[in-house]
Amino acid sequence: MVALPEEVMTALNDPAASKVLGTRASDGSVNVIPVGSIMAASPELIAFGAILMKDTSKNLEKMRDSGELVSVLVSKETKAYQVKGAVKDYVTSGPLFDKMNEVLKSLGLQARGVWTVEPQQVWNQSANYESGKRMA
Repeated sequence: MVALPEEVMTALNDPAASKVLGTRASDGSVNVIPVGSIMAASPELIAFGAILMKDTSKNLEKMRDSGELVSVLVSKETKAYQVKGAVKDYVTSGPLFDKMNEVLKSLGLQARGVWTVEPQQVWNQSANYESGKRMA
């Protein structure tokens, strides 16, 4: 586990930033979806709501069981960061679940559960000379 740098946490918690989740399907193909609910719950934890993601949730379950890392890409303007992390839990109650649904309610949405990911690697993917460098 690594701690998310402050600038990555800020980007993950910015509602205006684009956030994409990459998982691996059981046939080996890559599945990439936009997930606006992705947020840094703490420097050691990323969380996102499962609103519709039926296939992605199946992928996340398999990846959690196998220990394979998921990929989260967050970008805004010329700044971009990739976080590779281990799938930890899927919660359907508790403070994190309540907080997620409080945020989603303003958008007219509700999560049926919240996935959590523990960061393992953080990479700079910005449009600058730091691109491709590991940050944590």
